[in-house]
Amino acid sequence: MVSLYDISVPVFIRNLEILITLLKKASAHSGVSDEALVKSKLISDMGDLAFQIHVLTDLACGMASRAGKTELKEMPRTETNLNELQDRIQATIKVLKTVKEGDFVGEEEAISFTKGDLVIPFVGKTYIQEFEIPNHYFHFVTSYNLLRKEGIDIGKKDYLGKS
Repeated sequence: MVSLYDISVPVFIRNLEILITLLKKASAHSGVSDEALVKSKLISDMGDLAFQIHVLTDLACGMASRAGKTELKEMPRTETNLNELQDRIQATIKVLKTVKEGDFVGEEEAISFTKGDLVIPFVGKTYIQEFEIPNHYFHFVTSYNLLRKEGIDIGKKDYLGKS
């Protein structure tokens, strides 16, 4: 049977590894500066590429802590170029690799997401399926789309990690 761990941790690791590859391709692209890429937005009221990666990695580290019952690794949001963003993603992958399947939240186990005064209660299944996975893909896909918008030569094969 597929577990909540199976549908989240290994998938997130793989997608983060794919994102590193996409950022490496972006670094090799001569038409756009690092600064322009990191600050790229789809629309003015939406976060830029750095923001998308910050949230993506913060959510993954938060999931490792809440659902994987590991110590929370908080990283300051100080990255200003593609290499620093790749390092941040690599640090997040390391955190996710510390999560043990046997310690992972159960389907009916109480869990909550807290940010400031906001507290959202869940059980394990809804936390992973209705909060973590949708948020992960939103910020992963938005990062991919920002790179495409800036003319980086990537496509669906790259997004799927098959290039």
